[in-house]
Amino acid sequence: MGTHGRGLHGRRAGLGAAVAWAAAVAVAAYATWDAWQAEFGSSYAVFGCMGSFGGAGFGLITVASAVLGDAYELAQLAVLWGVPSILVLTGSLMSAVTGNGAIVGRRVAGLLVLLAIAGPVSPSYMSEDGCSEVPVLSGEWFRTVLSAYGPAQSALLGSALLVLLATRTAWDTWPSGSTGRRAAAFAIDYAIVVFLLGLFAGRLSGVEYGLLNWFRVNEPASLLGAVAAFQYALTGLTVGKRLMRLRVVSAETGHRPGRSRAAIRALVFPALVCVPQFGLVVLLVDGVWATADPAARTLHDRLAGTRVVRDLL
Repeated sequence: MGTHGRGLHGRRAGLGAAVAWAAAVAVAAYATWDAWQAEFGSSYAVFGCMGSFGGAGFGLITVASAVLGDAYELAQLAVLWGVPSILVLTGSLMSAVTGNGAIVGRRVAGLLVLLAIAGPVSPSYMSEDGCSEVPVLSGEWFRTVLSAYGPAQSALLGSALLVLLATRTAWDTWPSGSTGRRAAAFAIDYAIVVFLLGLFAGRLSGVEYGLLNWFRVNEPASLLGAVAAFQYALTGLTVGKRLMRLRVVSAETGHRPGRSRAAIRALVFPALVCVPQFGLVVLLVDGVWATADPAARTLHDRLAGTRVVRDLL
């Protein structure tokens, strides 16, 4: 193929990628539009009963309810606030500016898929009789969740496919990072903090549904959540990171960060995540930032001068 042929092929590929990115933005915007319709009167809405989870003891169901409750709340607000469109638009701009479309595309598509999965996983659906809650993780709960998938979730998955299509021939110079492992480590550590709070602090009303939105600031015991999260994350050597073989290092030296940087990192995240309402904003901003960051560093990594690396030992 001559120079002219290669140039023409490159222009066509670039045009195809631009069209796919634009379509991905539009489809992601449709997910937000559909979510707004569901929120304010559309027949797509799936109504649940948000309340405390009764019963004795504190075990797997309560921990699962907390994790699923926060995942549901985060996904719902993200879609309502137009985060999917922002993610795709940010990804398209970063792909064009940096030339690292493949890795940006994988990050954006992965987050869109997570939002699609988490959207319907509310732990508090009502049974068909309308007077009792569907038990979490029961067969009826799984059937209810599957039936709750609608146009918004389909649009998110479609947008993810378009993003991958737009970046299928792109090249990368950025390191691949460990975004998937970090997300898994966060989920593990979150579940551990919820379990420990419930075990040592009793049946906290905020823990029963999740840490991000239901803590009562006028309930002193619930403030243990922020304290526990801060202490748990202070060393950077959490159980989740160990299982995922990750560790926190100084961005300058590559060694273990000093106590001041570790304290800043633990204060910004996850302690701030426990603040009612504001914690959701922290998580969303962190996720969007990491998507566009060359080294997949989150905002709290940047503020603390740290990064998360794979532990190959």
